[in-house]
Amino acid sequence: MYFFQRSVFLCKVVIMLADILLEIIKLKTKFKTHHGAVKAADGIDLTVHKKEILGILGESGCGKSVTALSIMRLIPSPPGEIHADKMEFNGVELQSLTEKQMSKVRGNDISMIFQEPLSALNPAFTIGEQLIEVLMLHQKLDRNAAYHRAIEALNLVQIPSATKRLADYPHQFSGGMRQRVMLAMACACAPSLLIADEPTTALDVTVQAQILELLRQLQSEMNMAIMLITHDLGLVAEIAQRVVVMYAGVVVENATVLNLFVRPLHPYTQGLLASLPLLEAERERLNVIPGGVPNMLNLPSGCRFHPRCPHCWQICRQQEPPLFPQNGSEVRCWLFARETNK
Repeated sequence: MYFFQRSVFLCKVVIMLADILLEIIKLKTKFKTHHGAVKAADGIDLTVHKKEILGILGESGCGKSVTALSIMRLIPSPPGEIHADKMEFNGVELQSLTEKQMSKVRGNDISMIFQEPLSALNPAFTIGEQLIEVLMLHQKLDRNAAYHRAIEALNLVQIPSATKRLADYPHQFSGGMRQRVMLAMACACAPSLLIADEPTTALDVTVQAQILELLRQLQSEMNMAIMLITHDLGLVAEIAQRVVVMYAGVVVENATVLNLFVRPLHPYTQGLLASLPLLEAERERLNVIPGGVPNMLNLPSGCRFHPRCPHCWQICRQQEPPLFPQNGSEVRCWLFARETNK
């Protein structure tokens, strides 16, 4: 019986390893400034499985976008520096690729959409010209084939009168339609991984719901994984299967969506959930997390969250905790050290 159980366990491990699309170990991205080095990402461990939607959650300045740009190798050097013990995509170590090789990965295998599509699109060129250029560059299509593929891409993201709208400029589209154009551009080459950085920022609630539904539909039809970067807990609950919570450049919790909302472990995650407005709230004011985000040039010693934590004790001020495994989740908090060692 023991050997049977062990065999089943090993099979599950092999399946999980084969299912990994992106694996990052100890990613460190820093920027040199006149006042010192800013460690925007400081030892990030991250895994994205094939065909899953992973939410990256955290407030502004916690390192979410920097992590995504580091994966794409779009951090300018100088002033930025990127290093990871491992940054492997589909079995290929991204750090070992030349810039020419990496440019083939971008767009074809990993695509990214940014939080402000108007600044990401070139205002001097039509939507058609920009889509066709992407397809000719990454898919090596001739102009005629790229033109027809561009129409298909706009139809895929449900933009009406696709052929006619290819001739329009970015300013002629609404915010929601511009985001659909960015999705069309990102998905035109059928990538394995789509990184969506705040895809619903500055959109009204109705359009947000449409973009989320479109993301879900594209993910299902194209069998791609999505890394959704957001500070919106509602978006994570709506679309993600797993969540990574970041704070001040580090991962503080890694859990399934169900575990995160039913039993949040890290005090920071608990504070985020407690601050959500409730329709039937009896309290007169919203709960807030006390204090403020730490200065990335002068991070607190020990746990980075300890100046704001209601459970802070002596070791929290002295040593930074590792990620402790806890019932299928991971949490960076000394409160779980004893439970882990039981």
